[in-house]
Amino acid sequence: MQDRGSIRVIKWGGAVPTLSSFPVIVFAYTCHQNMFSILNEISNNSHFRTTSVVVASNGTSCLIYLLVAITGYLSFGNAVLGNIVGMYNPSVASTIGKAAIVVLVMFSYPLQVHPCRASVDAVLKWRPMKRFESPSTSPSRVAPLLGGKSGHPTRGDGMGEMRFAAMTTAIIVFSYIVAMTVSSLEKVLAYVGSTGSTSISFILPGLFYYKISSPDSPHHQRLLKEDDDEMGEPDGVEDEGLLGGRSLKSSNWRKNLLRRASLALAIYGLVVMITCLITNTFLLVAH
Repeated sequence: MQDRGSIRVIKWGGAVPTLSSFPVIVFAYTCHQNMFSILNEISNNSHFRTTSVVVASNGTSCLIYLLVAITGYLSFGNAVLGNIVGMYNPSVASTIGKAAIVVLVMFSYPLQVHPCRASVDAVLKWRPMKRFESPSTSPSRVAPLLGGKSGHPTRGDGMGEMRFAAMTTAIIVFSYIVAMTVSSLEKVLAYVGSTGSTSISFILPGLFYYKISSPDSPHHQRLLKEDDDEMGEPDGVEDEGLLGGRSLKSSNWRKNLLRRASLALAIYGLVVMITCLITNTFLLVAH
């Protein structure tokens, strides 16, 4: 095992190391892109049930992260690198750890490709909507993503088989090229956390909520109507819908507070993205 560096129990390492490590933490807890698939897979996708799944999964991940981080830091101290498993000498324990990483990548890669392929397909299909056209109806929240009739020429998500195969092949080839070109796991996590994770976790959710929660937005009215239709409740009944809170009787101050908070979240994510990119690109090298 490599020589262990000094161990700091409670001592700040400085602004540059902190900012360079922050995007890695953001990346570790980024799972928002799989939330739509999870909602479609849960039989009872109520607000309480969904929150329980999120808390349980993130809580379990947090415990594992803390265990690996503390034991790795106690083993190598300040000399610890981005890939802790690679620093240990060959042994049964290190071999099990490397095998666990292989299993992790093998099962998590399809989970990342699925939303990536769906997002790329949606972007390629997007066309600017004309003023006289009304917005199309959003997909139902209770319909499965891949449900479809047998023998139908297209997939359940509306993507043809050839298009599906071409996009999947392109994603696999590009990711393989990146994996073979970049050798530092720490840099990959830092840059992905600074760009993609901050966008998915902070910027896009804030902007989406700010857009659809506007009372003058047609998306706002359409989502409220879809909530009433799918829940089968009469008008005037209080219900927690997609827009968070009592859909028809929520007070104005709560709506305004949530809108301002969502906009602040998007601005915060943008600041974090720019700061972490500058830190990992310029300041970390100089430091």
